[in-house]
Amino acid sequence: MKKILITGIFGQDGQILKKKLSKKYKILGQFHKDKKKLRIKNILYKKINLKNLNILKNYIKIFKPDYIIHLASKNDSNSKNKDQTKNIYYTYNLNITKNLINSILELKKKPFFIFAGSSQMYGNYKKKVNEKNSFKPDSYYGKYKSDSHKYLMKVKKKYKFKATTAILFNHDSPQRNKKFLLPRIIKYLKSKNIKELKKIYELNIKGDFSHAEDICQGIILLMKNKINLDKIILSSNKFTNINSIINFLIKKNKLNIKIKSKKNATNIKLLGNNKLAKKILKWKPRKNYLNAALESYRFN
Repeated sequence: MKKILITGIFGQDGQILKKKLSKKYKILGQFHKDKKKLRIKNILYKKINLKNLNILKNYIKIFKPDYIIHLASKNDSNSKNKDQTKNIYYTYNLNITKNLINSILELKKKPFFIFAGSSQMYGNYKKKVNEKNSFKPDSYYGKYKSDSHKYLMKVKKKYKFKATTAILFNHDSPQRNKKFLLPRIIKYLKSKNIKELKKIYELNIKGDFSHAEDICQGIILLMKNKINLDKIILSSNKFTNINSIINFLIKKNKLNIKIKSKKNATNIKLLGNNKLAKKILKWKPRKNYLNAALESYRFN
């Protein structure tokens, strides 16, 4: 049975991937903080300190994974502490990623390495982006992702192993961490917190949003076929208006909430071209962000 190391096993994508892969693969699930309620059978869970290179090397050497899917990172886009944002969301994340990459270099048979990138690597582009566009991060989190990618590509070339950065655009599901956009919207709708809901509504966000199950299916196809591209975009390739999602949920659930957006206020997020993923992986999104919103409202 092939073996996979998944870092950040209790995150949204880790939860989805482990359920889809646990019957056919032996999985070592790395976590920082244990969440026993989220454990399922047939998974080897380990609290591995990714900051400690020697400990990490030892786990890698013993487990000998055929694949590594690196999802673990710290990210809080709402943080107002700039020093904390740099020290944690850049320095910490970059160091653990380098440790993970360096931990496989002594292995005779190196695993296929998938690094979870982010649309934040592109910064504030005003047009649709594809794999040929250069990275222009305007946040410490985006810079961590782009610098990690550069390091991975440098090491990949030198040591000649297969590795790909999967650039994941916004994606949500009922498993999404509560600090992110969709869970906050659901929370405010259910509690009828019009004040906080209005803050989101007035931003009039339009962006590239997907269902996390589709994004994870793209990662699985990438892994199974060992597609050795430097980078590949997984995205919906279309705009979703968050206000239309909010209005739909209000109407469908017969909520007595009335909010309006400010005139001329539009916060347009980045749009990602997914043509390469469709061509190379034969991948096609089967759900959309409305599905994720309805599921999240039902289960949270």
